[in-house]
Amino acid sequence: MTEADERSRLLYWAGVALGPIAWGLNLQGIYVLAHFSCETTRISGAIVSLVLAIVAFVGTAISARAVRRSAGAEWTDAQGGGPRTFMAWIGVGTGALFALVIANQLAASLLISPCLR
Repeated sequence: MTEADERSRLLYWAGVALGPIAWGLNLQGIYVLAHFSCETTRISGAIVSLVLAIVAFVGTAISARAVRRSAGAEWTDAQGGGPRTFMAWIGVGTGALFALVIANQLAASLLISPCLR
């Protein structure tokens, strides 16, 4: 397996990996910043959520690009595309799902005061 094949294989998994990682970092980051947000500013949790939602969408876009790039190969493959295309579609779905979860946490952090404990 060449270096280019290994790199292209990772593109299919980008949405599967980046979405949950961004959500986990967002969840822990909001909990860590809640104490500091009460004392200084309320916007720090929103900035973290916004950046990590963008990271989840980037993973979705990378997986979608991998699907589009191998769409022509599905027609030439006798078995209909293979497991990499399936994982890329799963990556698109999970990346979008976790980006929406992060957006919900962003809305909650904007609506609920971090000083209410």
